[in-house]
Amino acid sequence: MIEPMLAQLTSADVKLTGTWISEPKIDGQRIIAQYKDKKITLWTRRHLQVAFKFPELVEALKKNIKGDEWVLDGELTVPGGFGHLISRNVEDEFRIKLLARKIPATYHIFDIIRYEGEELINTPLLERKKLLMRIVYLDERTDIVPFKEVRSSTIKEHFAEYTARGFEGAILKNADSLYEPGKRTGQWLKIKKEETVDVNIIGATKSDSLPFGALIMERNGEFFGKVGTGFTDQDRRDILKLLEENEGPLNIKLPPEIESEVLVSTKPLFAEIKVNELIKDRSPRAPVWVRFRGDL
Repeated sequence: MIEPMLAQLTSADVKLTGTWISEPKIDGQRIIAQYKDKKITLWTRRHLQVAFKFPELVEALKKNIKGDEWVLDGELTVPGGFGHLISRNVEDEFRIKLLARKIPATYHIFDIIRYEGEELINTPLLERKKLLMRIVYLDERTDIVPFKEVRSSTIKEHFAEYTARGFEGAILKNADSLYEPGKRTGQWLKIKKEETVDVNIIGATKSDSLPFGALIMERNGEFFGKVGTGFTDQDRRDILKLLEENEGPLNIKLPPEIESEVLVSTKPLFAEIKVNELIKDRSPRAPVWVRFRGDL
């Protein structure tokens, strides 16, 4: 798979030079979609191939995207938000078909990386956007993320508009930016409602009275502490069930005092926390749980 290009976190006070565009920051699951040899593949950031879980989307992409070979970048969502998206993480064929009808997915496309055998990573962003407009048929399953030209003086206005419409923030992109797979450059920026940090959840600790005590976090391949606040009682029950369904070996070394507390370990699950600050960019101070992100 091609690694998705990433955006740096910034604020609405950032000053821009040159021509930039803004897009709403959509709360879903980042997906690289590929069509080759009449086969659709859908790749997550964790290198999982999930096309079999979204048959309605596979059918729509075959019908709605012109061309015999392409690679697209976008965000997958379902009605009801991310909580319902988690429920699509099933393996059973009957449940997959049932959920595809009950909470069907939409693919919100914002970039194209390859088309008809031509690599587009060195093509300026606006040219890639124009190509998308020519080859994508829009319906309830396939959509193109809207974008606007933005100046430094209008960043706050765009951000306020997007959040008022229910989006989680704004994405700013240099109109001339190339596509840099796997990199987080200053050519793509993101503005969120709150200061949050992306982490991987790799397990949970024991509790005498609750389903679990705290969630164990990993970031950049290292232990990143625990988060034990921000959950409702129902959240704790639902999260423990999700962890047990994704149980796996610990992928990092834990401090001895944490290792002895482990209730369940799991394959890494992408999540988001709020923090007061990061101490030397390693330890979160007063972390609070926000949610799982879309790479389950």
